[in-house]
Amino acid sequence: DALGVGRHVVVLVPVGIPLYEVLLGVFWGGRTAVLVDPSLPRDRLDAALRHVGVHAFVSIPKGHLLRLKVPTLRRARSMLCTRSLGPVARSVYGDEPGPMRSPEPGEPALLTFTTGTTGVPKAMGRSHRFLLAQHDILAGHMGLGDTDVDLPTLPVFLLNSLACGATCVLPDGDLRDVSALDPQRLSEQVRAHGVTTSSGSPAFFEPWVSWLQAHGQTLPELRRLFTGGARVPATLVERMVQVFPNAHIEVLYGSTEAEPMASLDAHTLLNETAQRERDGEGTCVGTPVLDVRLVDPDTGDQAAPDGVGEVWVSGGHVNRGYYRNPAADAENKVTDGSVVWHRTGDAAWRDAQGRLWLVGRISARVHGRYPFPVETRAEAVAGVRRAALVAVGDVAVLAFSGTADADVVREATGVADCRRIQNIPVDPRHRAKVDRDALVRLLGSG
Repeated sequence: DALGVGRHVVVLVPVGIPLYEVLLGVFWGGRTAVLVDPSLPRDRLDAALRHVGVHAFVSIPKGHLLRLKVPTLRRARSMLCTRSLGPVARSVYGDEPGPMRSPEPGEPALLTFTTGTTGVPKAMGRSHRFLLAQHDILAGHMGLGDTDVDLPTLPVFLLNSLACGATCVLPDGDLRDVSALDPQRLSEQVRAHGVTTSSGSPAFFEPWVSWLQAHGQTLPELRRLFTGGARVPATLVERMVQVFPNAHIEVLYGSTEAEPMASLDAHTLLNETAQRERDGEGTCVGTPVLDVRLVDPDTGDQAAPDGVGEVWVSGGHVNRGYYRNPAADAENKVTDGSVVWHRTGDAAWRDAQGRLWLVGRISARVHGRYPFPVETRAEAVAGVRRAALVAVGDVAVLAFSGTADADVVREATGVADCRRIQNIPVDPRHRAKVDRDALVRLLGSG
C-alpha cells in the first residue's frame, strides 16, 4: 500500500490463481499492472520497461532471476514475490489490503506490449473504461453466463469470463506454450469439471483435435469455442466440427490494439468461404464488429469496392494511442475529428456480404504478391502441412512443411522457388503466426 496510486507494477506470474490475485490487488490500489513477455530479447524488454517506468516488480521466485539481465527491473523500488524469498523479495500476501482507489488521471489500469518482432515493443495502455468497453463487446459476442464453465488460454479472456459470472478452469500445464499442453489432460478436465466453452489460438486446438481423432474420441460437452490470434486454416475448423460436435465454433480476428475486430462462424466458413480460401482468395475473417475502412496502402485513398486495402478500425474498444509514444501514434493512428482510426498493418478486401478477407501484412508483400492467397493455395495441396511466402534477398521463396513434392507445390502456386523444410518458425506468444524474419534467416543460411 505504501507504493502509492498510479505506480507501475510489473507482473511476471504464470497464468493461474496467483496471477489474478495480484492483478486484482494492483487494480484495487489504483495502480497500473504492467504485463510483459519474458521471451522477448533482454535488450528490447529493458528498453520497453525503461520507456514506461517501473516502480515495483512482482514475480514467482524464478522470475526474479530476470533482474540479473534487465537493469530496469533492478531499479524498481519494491520487489515482491508470490512466495516469500526472505531478504531478496517479500511476499505479496503479508499485508492487509488498503482502501480501494482510482488511478491518477492519465494513468491506465493495464499496460501491455506489442510483440516487438521488428523493434522495441510498443506499450499500450488500457484504462478501466477501455477494459469495460472491451468486456461489453466480448460479453455480448461470446454469450457466456453464470451457467458456463470456461477453459481459456489468454488472461484477458479469463478476466472477461469471470466478469460474465462464468466459472473458469485453468488448463493444466504451462500456458507459455499452448501447443505443448497435454490433449489427454485437457479432455479429462473438460469431462471432470463440466467445461462448456474454451478459447485459444490454432496452436492450442491443433494438437488437441489431432489427439481426439487419433483416439476416436469426441467432446460433446463443449458448446462454444473461439479461436484466433493467427490465420486459422479451414481444414482445422473442419476437424474441430468433427470432434466437438455440439459446439458453436467461431474464428475471431483481433489485435493487441483492438480485440475483437471481426468474427466468422464455422457453418459460414465451411459452406461459403472454405473453397474460396483454397482457391487463393485469401482468408475470410468474417463480419466486422466495429467501423472499418480499407485504404490503398500505396496512394492513401479509399480502396476500390473490390480492391485490397489496409484495414483501419475505430470504435469504443479500439486503442486511441500508445503510452507516451507520439512517434508510434503518428505512424499507426489517424485522427478524423473526434474519431481515431487505428492502422492495423493488415491488408484485406471486402466481399459482397461485407465480410473481410485478409491477404497478409502490408509489410509482407513479396514482389507485389500478398502471402495468404499463395499460402492457402499451397496448403490445399495434398501433403502440405503449412506454407509461408517470404523474400530471401531478391528471390520469392515459398517454404512448406509436409510430404508434398516441391514440383506439385510450384505448379499450384506459380512460385518458382519452393522449398520443403521440417517446420515453419512461429511466434513465441501464440505459437501460431509465421515468424517471417526467422524463416528468412533459416532459408538464407541453408
